[in-house]
Amino acid sequence: MTKVLPADAGLEVQGIFHRYTITKESNADAIVSILNKNATGSGNIYERHDNWNQLPSNTKIGFDVVTPSLGKRWGEGSIGVTGEATLSNIIVAYNYRFDPCFIPLSDPSCPDYESALYQYLLDNDLINNEPDINDPYYDEWVQYQLERKAEEQEEEQVKKEKKEEEEQEELKMERALSVAGAAEQIANPMQQLAMMQQLASTGTLDSYYSATIEGGTYKDTIELKDTEIKDNYKALRNLAQDNLHRTIVRSQYDK
Repeated sequence: MTKVLPADAGLEVQGIFHRYTITKESNADAIVSILNKNATGSGNIYERHDNWNQLPSNTKIGFDVVTPSLGKRWGEGSIGVTGEATLSNIIVAYNYRFDPCFIPLSDPSCPDYESALYQYLLDNDLINNEPDINDPYYDEWVQYQLERKAEEQEEEQVKKEKKEEEEQEELKMERALSVAGAAEQIANPMQQLAMMQQLASTGTLDSYYSATIEGGTYKDTIELKDTEIKDNYKALRNLAQDNLHRTIVRSQYDK
């Protein structure tokens, strides 16, 4: 089994399917081995040994899941039998997938896309020298830089708004605490007494209510036309009625 994998780079082997028919005597011993050499090191990257000792002829179908590894590590493969038996109808198939980020420039979503793109521009003198605006990768680089700058500005704006919200919350909390503190002080009788003493002190009220009145004689402005002041009989009647009313009310409680 040579060239079991396509030549495309970035292939990862994930599993191996095998099928074969073994022909032998039931009392004979035989072992079927499926191997793949390690192309980048020593030994085998994959080994499978099926023991057919004292078993009759049969057809075997199986699938082995392997740790994903790059296809370039998978060297020449082989399937063989040791003992008194023969193999026929052999199929060995490899399940693999293509890694789209094996070449980072193939997809902007690859983790190393930015570094690979920058290196490509450097290698082709598209940054330090006068750029080739027709190069598609240069256009991608410009777009990438614009998007990254927009993202940075957006992040800065979000941080600024968050900071302003936190400052507003702190200010509201300070105001709430100051009001709560003032209410607590006012509710305290000792604090109330201290506040009244401060308000009644001369030093506090002097600047507002202190005034100087010039001395002299103030003449009466009321003039009586005669020397007799007559009684107000109407007022006296009202007073008598009030007195009578009080007497009646009190009599209800004297019984």
